[in-house]
Amino acid sequence: MTFSIDAIAQLDHSKEFAILHQKFNKFNPLKVLRVDQYEIRHSNVLAWLLDPEENHYMGDFFVKKLLSRLLTKPENEDKSSSIHFLSYMYASFSDLEVFREVNTDKNRFIDLVIKVPSEKLVIMIENKFHAIESEGQLEEYITYVQSQFSQDGYTIIPVFLTLRSDLPSLDKYWVLDYNDILEIIETHIHLHKEAISDRIFDFLHDYIWILQEELVDDNDSVEIALEVYKANKAAIDLLYLNHYKDLLRQPRYRHESNQLNNLKLSEKEILHKIYKRNQQTIDFIFKMGSNVLREAFLSFAKMEKFPEEAYKAHVQVPNFILSEWQDFDQVLGEPEDGYWLGHGLITWFERTWDERLKINLEVGPIPYENRLKLLNNLENQGVNFRTSGKMEGKKYTKIYTATSDVGDWSDKQIVLKEMNRLYENPNLKSVFKKIAISLEKMGEEEEHVEEVIETATRQDVHTNCLQKPFLQFAEQHHIDVDRYAVQTNNASFLLPIFRELEEKYGPTRIKWWWHNSTFTYWFDRLKDDRLKLTLELGPLQPQQRLTVIEKLEKHGVAFQERSKQQSAKYTRLFSQSKVINDWEDTSEVYQEMERLFGDAKNQWLLECIELLR
Repeated sequence: MTFSIDAIAQLDHSKEFAILHQKFNKFNPLKVLRVDQYEIRHSNVLAWLLDPEENHYMGDFFVKKLLSRLLTKPENEDKSSSIHFLSYMYASFSDLEVFREVNTDKNRFIDLVIKVPSEKLVIMIENKFHAIESEGQLEEYITYVQSQFSQDGYTIIPVFLTLRSDLPSLDKYWVLDYNDILEIIETHIHLHKEAISDRIFDFLHDYIWILQEELVDDNDSVEIALEVYKANKAAIDLLYLNHYKDLLRQPRYRHESNQLNNLKLSEKEILHKIYKRNQQTIDFIFKMGSNVLREAFLSFAKMEKFPEEAYKAHVQVPNFILSEWQDFDQVLGEPEDGYWLGHGLITWFERTWDERLKINLEVGPIPYENRLKLLNNLENQGVNFRTSGKMEGKKYTKIYTATSDVGDWSDKQIVLKEMNRLYENPNLKSVFKKIAISLEKMGEEEEHVEEVIETATRQDVHTNCLQKPFLQFAEQHHIDVDRYAVQTNNASFLLPIFRELEEKYGPTRIKWWWHNSTFTYWFDRLKDDRLKLTLELGPLQPQQRLTVIEKLEKHGVAFQERSKQQSAKYTRLFSQSKVINDWEDTSEVYQEMERLFGDAKNQWLLECIELLR
């Protein structure tokens, strides 16, 4: 054979591959029937669930929950005012009819049409479990349904159902995803488990499992898949691409295409048999391992120096927070459990249905009083969002979105370039700044933001806005030139006492900043245009660090237990920030430097450090 037998054998011998294969090949009768692989069979299950007269004995529970979910999804907020949902919640739906594969005038087939004559309601569902839109498809479907029902006074709700809330090309469609379907089924089982027959329960349980396999990429499985792909890339690519031949047209797979073209038919058949025996496992490994969005995001996070806790390289929606937002955790309050990174704000990238890269910025499910105050402050500064986002009960409010064309989704560098373009957009920087101002105002317990902020202009990366004000600060505090360093976005400095303490406690155990001293200060220009001052204890030898901490504790300085561990390196003693309205105004920046350094807590900490002599 012209391809590597060793590579295939190594994959087959892989323990990690076997673990994944075992997970994906647990017995499920629905998988035996290939329900998991065909969109039409998912539509059949939905038709069964939606019909109140079917033998699931759910009545109209499923259809009413589906309607309420349509109403509450953030993507549908601008459509909800046109539909009288409350009347549907108390209707009987006893005359509901479900139609499958409805043939249009142009011989296309609508997946599901639900008709409720007593309520003059039609729900049309276009189901895209794995498929993508065809050109003109959605427009044709809604035109056909309107021609059949509008003249009789029916309200028509067109629904675009996908795995992960992909947005339709036609704005008239309501958005729904299979996570919503999963939640409705799980809710029904939770509420009515005792009344559900064993056979129905088993069927619903098996279907839930199929949906979870598609929707839930648990971290352990993802990590194993990445490990397997890294070690067996050649074999996985060859097996996968031999089956999905359309992908071979992409330039990134030119080498694999040449390999496969040189194979005999009998050799391709062997590859196909190996693939079919391990199809779901190989598909999952390939999807995880070859995901360019995730790989580009990892490079993006590294370039931006995001702390590990400030981002997650999710396969579909890699997300992050600005680390400086963590300064305002108490101001925002705790979000609901399970919300992204556990912070009240989140930013994420996604690949849209029309092959664009999109960045989103959202205010999440924090306590309503804080949500309302933040959104009011942002609105007063000109940040646009749906007015319904301020209503009590609303949990998610997008305050910024933007998209960018990606010329080649197979090229990591192109995707990374567009990520940077979206992230560096002046409009996004302006919103970041307005968030910072709003949070500062909230921290000061002020009710309204009165200052009007002009749209931020993109910072010239060659301009050092810290240098002049910091040199003035250094002169004022008699900081010699050998005790500070100024870079584009930060200025670090030492006080004489920090150097003196080196004689008693020694230098750091690893390279730290430019000085390897005991403590350090630095001013930062943050992404949201705040000036921040930080005081930090450095990575001294473990015993010396602990001695310093214990002495400071005696003077009332509080430390977390993790700071006392042998492995601990850095401990932040003080950090405070202030929004700078005009970074070109040297006087404003200098005055804020003085205010931050003169903060009462900072001065008290310096007094405590002086006592370490």
